[in-house]
Amino acid sequence: MAEEQVIKERQSIFKERKHITLGIKLVCTFAITYYILFFSFMTYILIKYNTVFDEAYIDKNLMEIVATNHYTLFVVEWALLAAIVVSLFMIFFKKRLGKFLFMFFTILLVVCQFYTTYPPAYDVYFLELLIVLLIAPLRVISKFTDRIQIETQKINPFKEEK
Repeated sequence: MAEEQVIKERQSIFKERKHITLGIKLVCTFAITYYILFFSFMTYILIKYNTVFDEAYIDKNLMEIVATNHYTLFVVEWALLAAIVVSLFMIFFKKRLGKFLFMFFTILLVVCQFYTTYPPAYDVYFLELLIVLLIAPLRVISKFTDRIQIETQKINPFKEEK
């Protein structure tokens, strides 16, 4: 029994650590680049061009409520983009919850964009839904395999010959 424990301790250097799968790395790298650029652009618009949402610039016939609704929807889209960026970082920190949050917030963003943009930008909707459809079936963390330990048990260099 003690000999088996010594063998297992010596074989522990062969254990695989949990890694992010290659598919998630590739798709999330593209997604994080896309959404960080999108988020930084929206932040720039929110800070620099705050007067765009002033009633005088939108239309003289619009009421205050309509102008406030435009600004509110812009802030909601900005918050959704922030949540998407945070969820992508959660994926890179090997959190499975990040994948589900990313898919949820991206679908909410697409729905929000669909109802607030005119004319509709179908290529943007398609790209964002394609990212979701690519991430959905992929595993975040690669599974631990015992293949290395099985091989080391068959060929045991630490076993003393008698």
